[in-house]
Amino acid sequence: MTEKLRIIAVEDSDADAEIVARNLAKAGVDAVIHRVDTEADFVLALQEPMPDIILSDFSLPLFDGLRALEIAAARAPETPFIFVSGTIGEERAIDALRRGATDYVLKTNLSRLAAAVERALREVSLRAARAKSEQQRRDQEVRLQRLARTYRMLSSTSSAILRLRNRMELFDEVCRIAVHQGGYDRVVISLIDPDARVLRPHAWAGTDSAALRAVDSIVLDSGLESAGTAELAIRSGAPSVQNDLGREPRSSDRHEVLIAHGYRAAAALPLLIDGTAIGVISLFSNQREVFDEAELKVLLELNANLAFALQYLEKDEAVHFLSYFDSLTGLAKRPLFCQRLAQLLSFDAVDGGSLTVVVFDVQKLGAINDSLGRYVGDQLIEKIAMRIKQTYGDSECAAYFGGGTFGLMLPTVGNSSDTGRMLQSAAAQLFVDPFDIDGQVLRPLIRSGVAFYPHDAATADVLVQNAEAALKAAREDNEKYMLYGLVTQRPTSRSLALEARLAGALDREEFRLHYQPKVNIANGRVEGLEALLRWQDTQDGPVSPSLFVPLLERSGAIVDVGEWVLLQAVRDIGSWIAAGLTTVRVAVNVSPLQLRRRDFVNRVLASIEPTAKQPARVDIEITESMLMQDLELSIRKLSQLREAGIGVAIDDFGTGYSSLRLLAKLPVDTLKIDGSFIQSIADTPNVMTLVSTIISLARAFNMHTVAEGVETIEQLQLLRLAECDQAQGYYFARPTPAADVPSVIARLSHAAPQGQHGNS
Repeated sequence: MTEKLRIIAVEDSDADAEIVARNLAKAGVDAVIHRVDTEADFVLALQEPMPDIILSDFSLPLFDGLRALEIAAARAPETPFIFVSGTIGEERAIDALRRGATDYVLKTNLSRLAAAVERALREVSLRAARAKSEQQRRDQEVRLQRLARTYRMLSSTSSAILRLRNRMELFDEVCRIAVHQGGYDRVVISLIDPDARVLRPHAWAGTDSAALRAVDSIVLDSGLESAGTAELAIRSGAPSVQNDLGREPRSSDRHEVLIAHGYRAAAALPLLIDGTAIGVISLFSNQREVFDEAELKVLLELNANLAFALQYLEKDEAVHFLSYFDSLTGLAKRPLFCQRLAQLLSFDAVDGGSLTVVVFDVQKLGAINDSLGRYVGDQLIEKIAMRIKQTYGDSECAAYFGGGTFGLMLPTVGNSSDTGRMLQSAAAQLFVDPFDIDGQVLRPLIRSGVAFYPHDAATADVLVQNAEAALKAAREDNEKYMLYGLVTQRPTSRSLALEARLAGALDREEFRLHYQPKVNIANGRVEGLEALLRWQDTQDGPVSPSLFVPLLERSGAIVDVGEWVLLQAVRDIGSWIAAGLTTVRVAVNVSPLQLRRRDFVNRVLASIEPTAKQPARVDIEITESMLMQDLELSIRKLSQLREAGIGVAIDDFGTGYSSLRLLAKLPVDTLKIDGSFIQSIADTPNVMTLVSTIISLARAFNMHTVAEGVETIEQLQLLRLAECDQAQGYYFARPTPAADVPSVIARLSHAAPQGQHGNS
């Protein structure tokens, strides 16, 4: 410990206090001990600075330890309280712990006092760190929610600017949007009366009162000492911000009125035309520090858009409405829809960072136009748009692409399949009731295409394109809706040709094994390798495993290929042993089809027979979901393999359904933590907690842990703190051919003492 601990010792004996001090010093605990033996002295000692820890005897002549504990709980609840007594019995000790004591140490066993003190202080430090992390998370959530509202406000005001041609209507709408969507408590747009040099309000929204109305009109050219934010913005031509009105000098009646109405922050942005201020937008909030840099950036963009619109309104050159909105439905056209979507995605201002685009069209709209007339078809489209506006309060989430096709952007809920069904149901709700058009009762049907951000695309245009592609696939397959993720799995001619070539790939010796090292986090040494299957197609070259492995599974060929993988891994192990690598183990992934075969164990043992004279150096990796299909049979098979010296690992742990009861029964040596957790371990405190829990869980069941997908030194350091056993990922090395494995291991082993690793 680098600083002296401040300890209060509630003890009536100087000798006992001295013995405690000597024991702590002997254990290396550097402390300043303040002994007290009365309640008054104890209360006085608990004043600032607070002690780091309290040690208390249980029985004192003037007051007892339980009273001291009661006082400490009230005045220093975060300070650890340890009883150090020779008289406390087990029942009273348990009662003391129940009342809030941290620990108790017998005076006859002071050798454990230092450890108890250090453990108590460590727990305090961990609680403080967790509380700080949680507060930071809450603050970040508030900032993100605030920014999301602000960007929705910006998008809505941009739409209003394009839609409204009357200046007063535009002012009213901007104020309304800023209050209802932006979250401000009051917004006022004022323009300068050039004749009287007075700033007069023209539109406002939010809190209203006669007192506020009275101070909305501001005489310009007043003294600087009484100038408010609006006048300062006019004078400087730049934003004027007061983020804590309570701390500002109350220099005017206007300031007093704002404080009386509960406002704690104010901002004013000048409306500039050709560099000259013609007015100001004033925004008020009952929260302090609202107008930070990010908030002002959005407000300045809103302000610039409004000034631009005013300039062209004054010149009677309004932006052409039909360029952005469909005249029939009043909904945004595709370009504006993509623009709004891009604004959300670029700032990740969607709940939970995910969003769904649904594109649906009205089936047989052409037949309706041909049989009933184009007028009826147009009326139907118009009524559908009206229902969308009624169903979704924020109509900016909707668009009309033309030709009977509509678009919606909605938050993602649950997993992709659940969300797809929910969104299809949401769109279908628009068509539960029939449409009555000039006596014609129409019950149109729809098809939908669904794409998810960020899973299906990272940009707005591609996301919309993929939703449209999913809609096209739904039409072709005669489905009510289609998820974009399923489009690529449809049996197209290319995938059929690829599957046909894959059938002969094993005979043509086109498969290869690449190996990725698994590194001991503590010492940096390579302790194992994972065998990864690769296919070098004669026509397309290297094919992604995400494409060909599902085809192998679907065709059943994965059984023969899996057996080849085991045999090839054994052959490669033999070549490495000949080269002097005698300690490396290789993990091989096993498919569900392999595990379900009755002769699975015999096939695996036959594959490793060439190394029978030496200990088995092969492990197998299975997924959680594989075990659930026939748990008891799987346990018997895995137990037989372990008896033969073959290790068993659960791959992608944390993404399936393992329970404590299941883990206790499984003959498993290793849990592999899924790479998706590792990717966010440095950014998300909850993920770090989850990873630490998995590692502790594995240790409790005498299992090792391997972290997959490690790419940065920060991730590695956090895993080291969590005491994870091994790691693999691009930070150490990419998967490499068998011939290059010795050189990769040599490079990593050479770098291990200094802890320097990196991609080769």
